[in-house]
Amino acid sequence: MRRIRSREPVRAGFTLIELLVVIAIIAVLIALLLPAVQAAREAARRGQCSNNLRQLALAALNYESTHQTLPPAGFTRPSTWPGSTWNFGPFVSMLPFLEQPAVFNAVNFDWNVFAGANVTIAGIGLSVLWCPSDPSVSVLSPANLANYPGAPPGDWKQARSSYAGIVGAWSLRLNVDNPTFALRKANLTGVIYAHSSTRLAEITDGTSNTLLFGEHLHGLFDPPGQLQYHAWNSGFWTDTVMAGYYPVNGSRKLLSLDDPGDRDYLAMNLASNHPGGVDVALCDGSVRFLKDSVDCWPIDPATNVAIGVPFNSDGTARVMISPGAKVGVLQKICTRNLGDTVSADSF
Repeated sequence: MRRIRSREPVRAGFTLIELLVVIAIIAVLIALLLPAVQAAREAARRGQCSNNLRQLALAALNYESTHQTLPPAGFTRPSTWPGSTWNFGPFVSMLPFLEQPAVFNAVNFDWNVFAGANVTIAGIGLSVLWCPSDPSVSVLSPANLANYPGAPPGDWKQARSSYAGIVGAWSLRLNVDNPTFALRKANLTGVIYAHSSTRLAEITDGTSNTLLFGEHLHGLFDPPGQLQYHAWNSGFWTDTVMAGYYPVNGSRKLLSLDDPGDRDYLAMNLASNHPGGVDVALCDGSVRFLKDSVDCWPIDPATNVAIGVPFNSDGTARVMISPGAKVGVLQKICTRNLGDTVSADSF
């Protein structure tokens, strides 16, 4: 008996309308899942950033245990001496405590940081100094050989840092050539600055209330700025030190990259790509997330100067706090011995 074949057409796949519906559903699912995936990735990046700062804090505390002082941001030499005026930043001193003895042994301490003899360490990138949320900081850029006179021929690089030591509520371009050097040095309120030798016992505001390291945002800058700022080995005042003068993430509130006068202050501003704030390490070795809403002293938008906190009012090139002037929580936790109690839940 012959089998009667069905004349109904066999469907070979989806119709165009069905395919479009499936694509639309997939697109909606991706749109719903993407923020969650991005949030998870940022959480992982922030976790790595926190771990980096914890390692830096522990290394600094081990340095203090060995040398009875926290690492300084280098020492300056008189301009009449040969070589660079500026010396190494705090991370160079901390290398043995960061399990980097080979890099430390490669440093020529007979010269300051900007000398041809030290161009070899300039391009050594240390992942512990790189925040994963600031990817541009890990790019090894061509070294400015004008900064390294006497460098031998070669393709020399410069590595950068996402982190910096806290000089205090304000920063001064401190140098031994300053006529009022001793007064200006005493005017710095933080724990790591040029010529510093801060003991933990001197942090009378409490080690759990005083910042040790924080983040600055290298990727904020345009390509020329990225070549200029945040050299990991340098103790220059816009490289590996920073101040709590302006609000956290000040570029989103007050400072402008387009203003040449703001660029140095942006380099020293607590800032990051983490949503809502920055990671910071405190002098007790702990790490916290500092919200960008943390209380800050009022800034005059016409001058970008803190109200009631004048510079050079007495001719000594120092910053002074006028009686009754508001001091913000941010400024208090950047200061080692202000004498004000700061509640842990206020930052």
